[in-house]
This record gives sequence, structure tokens and C-alpha cells, in this order.
Amino acid sequence: MPVETENEATESALKPPTAFSVNRYHVDLTTETVRFERVQCEDLEDVLGGIARATKLLADVEVDDAYDPAAPIVMNLGLLSGTRVMTGLRTYFHGYSPLKMSRSGRPGLMWSAGSGKFGTKLRGLGIDEVVFTGRAGSPRMIHLTPAEDPDGPGGPADFEFLDASDLGELHVNKRILTLYERYPEAHFAVIGPAAQNYETVRYASIALSTENQLKTGDPKARFCGRGGYGGVLASKNLYAIAADGPNPNVRSRGLKDINKEVNLGKGSWPYRDDGGGGTWRQVPLQHENGVLPEYNFNPTGTDQGVALTRKEVEKGPYEIKAESCYLCGIRCHKNVYDDSNGEAGAFRTKVDYEPFILLSSNLGVYDVEKALDLVALVDELSMDSISLGVSLGHIMEWNQRNPDNQYADGLSYGDYDAIVAAIHAVAEGRLPEVGEGALRFAMRTGSLDFAMQAKGVEFPAYVPHSNPGYPWALAGGHMSMKTFILVILERETGMDYWVDAITNRGPMYLLDDMTGMCKFAALDPVLIAEALGVAAGLEVTADDLRGAVDRTWVRGYTIERRVGYEVEDYALPAEAHQPARGSKLPYFNTPEFFDELRTKVIAVLDERAETYGYV
Repeated sequence: MPVETENEATESALKPPTAFSVNRYHVDLTTETVRFERVQCEDLEDVLGGIARATKLLADVEVDDAYDPAAPIVMNLGLLSGTRVMTGLRTYFHGYSPLKMSRSGRPGLMWSAGSGKFGTKLRGLGIDEVVFTGRAGSPRMIHLTPAEDPDGPGGPADFEFLDASDLGELHVNKRILTLYERYPEAHFAVIGPAAQNYETVRYASIALSTENQLKTGDPKARFCGRGGYGGVLASKNLYAIAADGPNPNVRSRGLKDINKEVNLGKGSWPYRDDGGGGTWRQVPLQHENGVLPEYNFNPTGTDQGVALTRKEVEKGPYEIKAESCYLCGIRCHKNVYDDSNGEAGAFRTKVDYEPFILLSSNLGVYDVEKALDLVALVDELSMDSISLGVSLGHIMEWNQRNPDNQYADGLSYGDYDAIVAAIHAVAEGRLPEVGEGALRFAMRTGSLDFAMQAKGVEFPAYVPHSNPGYPWALAGGHMSMKTFILVILERETGMDYWVDAITNRGPMYLLDDMTGMCKFAALDPVLIAEALGVAAGLEVTADDLRGAVDRTWVRGYTIERRVGYEVEDYALPAEAHQPARGSKLPYFNTPEFFDELRTKVIAVLDERAETYGYV
């Protein structure tokens, strides 16, 4: 998408959405042919990009099987991806997910996002969007380079299809570093070994390379984790994409104050080391409120989880460094290294709250050394830690309740060696009862009551007992519906409060998934509108952005209903309507409360869908 140059963008030169166009490529992997089109934007959703444009594009596509070669997967950018707006780095993959599904078995539309520098390189190549269909006859990669004639009929980028069979035996970091040796100016999107067993692993991720990773050789990729899109690429035999072009020629003038707010403002405070300390801060917060996920989201009310707090880990033998994505000052990455005489030694892993807890206390593991190894292992195999951790916990809970009918070789809580063996088995396609995800296993075994998921997407590490908003998240409960810690922060339990939280406040979290910004910047719509004007020359207001968010969220819900999601699909596991053991939060999410809430939320959504002309 055209981004205004240094001396073009002034306030008087701001343009409406219809003045923009999109560089879109259609790639048929079966025939290895590429078609380019420059598409005129019709509305704000088109120009913002990300999920706003992709949800429109995919709204009427019929997909019965996410792995069907005809099923499209869309890779795109937000309008601020690859600009000099701090944290504008996101790349998105969208499509009908092999994981998300209705109880009638229909796949659901969602997306996954990741940072790193891959998106910046796509922007430098002039690529806004690529729609992949078909299936290559053998493992392939695509090498993207600048076209000789960027204004010609083929568009600004060239696509070269190359053999990728040599990548198939490598773990994620080695795949990326192997490609880096061949293309030292490029950045990469790759699938990992688990994706190659996509038929039995429905939550394989896509890894995006980072500057820190390429400079150090450490496994510091960023992941598009949710939804199983690594498996979708594998089903098309697309193993890697190398974006090998210049850094984009984008303006930075006028962004100083906006970037200062991103870097030092109250929005990013929770994720900075001079602030809240990153997502790791959630461990003591959840523990103090008695809701740290343990034993399949069943808090124990004990102090076992204290060992997993950053304060305890810092006692050693580890060093923790706050590191960053490309040109970002927030430094949200809390990277753990072995201690080497008071200095950072060998890199261990990056600690984010959700993977760390779902692969440790949720599985009955409280040893930090073991928890770090589990997170690192899952990243290298390129599976979504959230879905895997929840699916393992569900199997463990089943085995505990059903001693005469065991799955996964009797996998049990706290058995570290068996957990490691199970993770390898899942990645290798030998443990489908775990790799299929919690919903499918629960429907086969009648264990929906304690399957911690909604619409087939496993919950992040926040108990559902105090978050009735989970079922209306389009793409994962902590990335697409910001209701997951409201009870801790605000202690509100009223019906009107929760209807408003789900239908108005919570979906605003989607704005970053349209623009290309990181959620950890946490800019309000007023500043995002200003950033869009300065960096891209877009004439837009905060209210315009709020409207685009609502239309996109309601469109996503309408698509779910169109493909067969019924009222009963918008549900929590029955045990989420009982008091959580050890919880210090108010108990309010009774079956009766949720039934009334669901009726009211769906009524709001149905009314808006009709207003927007979606039905």
C-alpha cells in the first residue's frame, strides 16, 4: 500500500480511504503461478488492512476442510506494519482454521499475528497481501525479491519457487539460520516439524525471524501461534517464505511524540522493565487472587506457584535480560539465560506468561528449570504452547478421573519425563488425541465439562470462571477479546457491566490487528488515528477507527453464524460456572447468569449485523 514519502505527508495532504490501493498477489501453489492486482480501496477496512480487510475478503468463502488445497490462506500487513511507528511490525495469517470449529464440525475463520522483521521486509517489497491456494507437489519455499519494473503488470515483487525438502528435518531455529546463510539480507516465515504432521497436529505455528535471532543465532523467533496456520501452510507444501528486499522507504518525521508515548507511556508500562515487568507480572497477580491455572485450570490455593514468579527465578542460577523487537523501545521480551559468573550465558528461552504457565503449573510442574525447557522445546517444534498446554492438561485430567480408560499412555500431572515424551509424540503425529485439540477429544469422550476451550480454541492462562467473554473472542481469548482480567482489575459482576464489556470494550482489542501495531503499545484510538495520518497519510478519526473495529467484530460473528455456529457454540465448559477452588475473586458466573448474558450479547450482535447489512 502506498505510504507517503518524507516530504509528501502534511495535514493538508491527508487522503480518504478511497484514495488508497492495495498490492495483492494471488499464488496458486499447484501450478506455481502468480497473479498481481492493484485493488482500489472501497472503505476504511480495506485501507487499514490486517483482519479488517482479510475478514471482508474471506467472508463469503466456503470451506469445509481447512486443509483443502482450495482453501485460501491470506498473508497480509496492517497499514502501520513496516512503518516507523514503534511496534508497527505485525504480519498476519488469516483463514479457516483447522482448530477452531463449531460443534457440528465446521471450521471457523480466525487469524494469527506475529512480530519480528519479516513484515517490515514485506513492506519494503511493496507487498500488502498474498492469497495462497493450491498444493505444491513437493516441499517448496518462495523467495521474494524486488521486481525489475515495480510499476509493471507483475507488481513490485518477484516470486521464485524453490525446493525446500532440505528444511524438513530441521527444528525452527536451524531452519531460519539455514535460510539466513543463503539470503543474508532477508527475513523469514517458516513452519516447523510439527506442521508437517498437520493431519494430527491442529495447532502448528508459523515462526517469523527477528534481528536478535539472526545476529546471535539464538532461537528467538516470534510466532504466529494461534489457529494452526503452520499446518495450513504445510498442507499446501509451503515450508518457508524469504522476504529478500530493502528496508521500506518510510517517513519518521512527525512521529517523535507518538513513539515517545509508545515507548514511555502508560499503555506500555505493564510490559516494560521500568514498569510492570512484562507479561510475567501475571504470575504473582493471578496467584495473589487465587486463580493461577494449575492442574487443568483448577487453582490449588497453595503457594506452589510462587516458584514460577520472576522474583524467584531471578534468584538464580539465571540472568534475565529485557530485549526487544526491531526498533522497539518497550523491550517486552524477558529472555532467560543461564548465569555465567554474574553475566548472561547460554540462552534458555523467552518467558511469556501464557506459555510458561500452561506448560508448567497447569500440568503440575513447578520446577523452573523444567518449565524453561518445556517452553523452549515447544517453540523449536513450532506448536502453539497455549493449545498444547491446555490439551495436555485436559488429557491429564481425563486420566485422573478415568483410571480404567487411559489416554496418552496414562499421562499424569507432574510427570516431566512423560510430558517431554508426549510433546515429541504430538509433534511427530503419534499422539492425535492431544494434537487434535481439547474440543475434538472432549466431544469424542464426553468430557466437555472440563475442556478449557471455546469454539475449539483453547483458553489462555486466565481461568474462565471469571471471564464469561471468552466465547465471543474471534481468535483466542487474550488476543481478540479484552475481558480476561477485568474481574481482577475492576471487581464488577453485574449483568449490564458484562454486556457492555463484551459488546463494546472487549472488541476494541482488535484495533491493533487491523493497523499492524503491537498490543503492548496499548495506544488509544486518538493516537492511532494520528499515527495513521503522519505515517501513511490517512484521513481518519478515533471514532472512525472504533466503527471499523465494531464492523469487523460483528462481521466475524456473522461469518461464524453463516457457516453453522449455533447459540450453543457460544459456551464455556460447565465447570467454569462453579466456584474456582482457591479463588479470591467474586463468584458470579453461574449457569443462570451466563444464559442470560448470552441471550443479551447475541441480541446485540444480531441487531448490529442487521444494521451493517451483513444478514
